[in-house]
Amino acid sequence: MAVQKKRTYDAARSKEIILDAAEQLFAEQGYSAARIDAIASAAGYNKSLIYQYFHDKLGLYTEVVKRAEQSGNKMLEDLAGNLMLDETATSDAVKFKQLLEKVIDISFQILSDNPRYLKIYAWEAAEGWKTWGSISNPPDDVSPFYEIALAAKNNGIIRQDLEPIMVPILMMNAVIPFLQTFERLNDKRDEITWTMSQDAFREQVKKLVIYGVMEPSRL
Repeated sequence: MAVQKKRTYDAARSKEIILDAAEQLFAEQGYSAARIDAIASAAGYNKSLIYQYFHDKLGLYTEVVKRAEQSGNKMLEDLAGNLMLDETATSDAVKFKQLLEKVIDISFQILSDNPRYLKIYAWEAAEGWKTWGSISNPPDDVSPFYEIALAAKNNGIIRQDLEPIMVPILMMNAVIPFLQTFERLNDKRDEITWTMSQDAFREQVKKLVIYGVMEPSRL
């Protein structure tokens, strides 16, 4: 009689499958409407395993959000880490301009490659950020760039009539809503004069940010 081999249980892979299914459902339905039963069914696991790994729906959502943050931070570090760590980038107008361009490029790339993140972010805004506020240590997209902008203002790189906090806020809001608008207008090419590619659209966004925040004499 043949001895049956014991099935190897890969907890890490199971977690990733569950997180993928949860990310899809949260993107499609938002946090409030997504159900653990539906996530378990989509993942192909019993919901008791979800509770074992993530405790509850908020715990699962938190891991989805943090996984997205870690992925974005890694890409940002890989592609713009040197510029962000370069102290002269806040006193050298050319380097500061390159940093703004690079961060916007990366942000566009992250959200273009991962449209679920864009949808989850939109759901959060629509629901008044109530779930975001319940996450322990939620992602902080503002503080690192605020410090950079503050130093750049002190060095005369950004406009003196601009509050430094507006730089990261402007960068975020020049990517997320603009990318959403591009997708909306892209469906109406036959109705309006609209021939711009996404690459050209991104270049326009970069110009708006750069010319909006940098001191004109330093451009």
